Amino acid sequence: MVNKTSLQNSERARRFALHLPVYFRQPHSSTWLEGTTENISYTGVLLRSPSPLVPETALELRLQLAIDASLNHVSEIRCKGAVVRVEQRNAPETPIALAVAISDYRIVRRGVSGGNPLGISENTYPPPKKAGRRLQ
Repeated sequence: MVNKTSLQNSERARRFALHLPVYFRQPHSSTWLEGTTENISYTGVLLRSPSPLVPETALELRLQLAIDASLNHVSEIRCKGAVVRVEQRNAPETPIALAVAISDYRIVRRGVSGGNPLGISENTYPPPKKAGRRLQ
């Protein structure tokens, strides 16, 4: 017998516990904020943030996926979405968590020259992180 709870759980998108660097900003802002993902699904992302945002805040996100060993290519997902939930953490030094619903995304692979994605200034996008380096 299928009950409401088991139906809701079966419809929920599978989450992947990935701790990736993420940059995010409100549309048209020149300031990118840094965070780290806690988990990702095809419908959204839960990320740790030092900056609180309110639900329904529109965001642009950049999730860095991979850098090859020679640092010649960066792969990232660029997303648009909105904050749907804010989770306060118990310890004051622990960043809050933002649940962001993804409305649109694209995967981008770019060459890197001098630490910056080609054709994009540092003021527009932050430089990619080196492989193995994690955001705190």
